[in-house]
Amino acid sequence: MTTQETTTTNSANHNSKGDLLLARYARNCIEQHYGKLQSLSDLAALLRTDPALLDCAVQKVCGKNVASLLAETRFLAAQRLLVQSSLTLNEISAAVGFEHTSEFAVAFHDYVGVNPWSFRQSPYHEIIHVIQGDMF
Repeated sequence: MTTQETTTTNSANHNSKGDLLLARYARNCIEQHYGKLQSLSDLAALLRTDPALLDCAVQKVCGKNVASLLAETRFLAAQRLLVQSSLTLNEISAAVGFEHTSEFAVAFHDYVGVNPWSFRQSPYHEIIHVIQGDMF
């Protein structure tokens, strides 16, 4: 192996480790702050990193961008709250980062396929299993 090949390999390994670490930090921040984060820029500011670099690292490691990861986390949390709590829809929508319940209801329907009222009142929550685990 030439010196240039070794340098390239070491650089690729470092970038992979850096991407993995940044993606883990991003995932942890999303899980802890999903109700307050509104965008990639918010998360990048919290992590003190470049938004494009952050989104690229998350995409490489998770197979989805920050916006998708944030939406997934929000709607899984909303499903859990709908099933496991007696919070009102206003309280749930605020808890998962929506200013208006109507926006939450439309987004929930688009993401889950049923509106939050129907989700709470039906056996959907018995069918949908929320799997919480390490993505990486």
